[in-house]
Amino acid sequence: MIPKVIPPLTGLSALVTRPQPQAGALAEAIRALGGDAIVFPAIAIESLPLAVVDAADLVIFVSVNAVEHGVPRLRRSPGTRIAAIGRATAAALTACGWPADIIPAGDFTSEALLAHPDLNLIPGLKAQIVRGVGGREALQQELQLREVQVEALEVYRRVLPAPDPTEVAALEQQWSEAGIDIVTATSVESLQNLQQLLTETGRRLLSKTALLTISPRIATAAAELGMQGEFVLAQADEQSILGSLARWRTRARNH
Repeated sequence: MIPKVIPPLTGLSALVTRPQPQAGALAEAIRALGGDAIVFPAIAIESLPLAVVDAADLVIFVSVNAVEHGVPRLRRSPGTRIAAIGRATAAALTACGWPADIIPAGDFTSEALLAHPDLNLIPGLKAQIVRGVGGREALQQELQLREVQVEALEVYRRVLPAPDPTEVAALEQQWSEAGIDIVTATSVESLQNLQQLLTETGRRLLSKTALLTISPRIATAAAELGMQGEFVLAQADEQSILGSLARWRTRARNH
């Protein structure tokens, strides 16, 4: 008899805190692998009303949200090169007809993009970084040190969601009674917002629950916020998150 294949996330419950629509997509992927995903976005995205501008020599998109809210505001010329931080961002660019020319290998971070050989830029080159309000400055600062003319195009902003109190109560009841194995936190802001959205009971539950993060920086911030559960590190793209969840779930089954 052929043994039955057990999906790798069977029995795993995960709280997904990404903004929509990314939260819904990750939740569907978790369920497809046998897991239980509870969607509770800790960040909401608001588009900013900006005029359409001409694209620079190089346009860097830092996230899927940057693609969604930035592409409609840019007029691309034939010589414009496109860079994406991460596979998900690159896929979003391809879907809207702006395939990326430059994608970092390995880690999907600003630092990995800066190490890409195609970013040995000519001084005086004009670049645009498409991002949300309050994005990290490291990429812009390093490009300026390389004598690149950099403009930050802030096309959206992250805001604190306003869930109905009954939704928060239902989440915390499920967490208390059935348990949640792991919480996904893909930014420091999402983690801070989650703490703010929960009651004292929810914050206590959160502090003891395993946390999947996409950078050591988030894990450090989580520890400073009093998180005492296990930290699981992944990269930012969906496949890496799923793979890290599966490996963590397998270790948990074996102990």
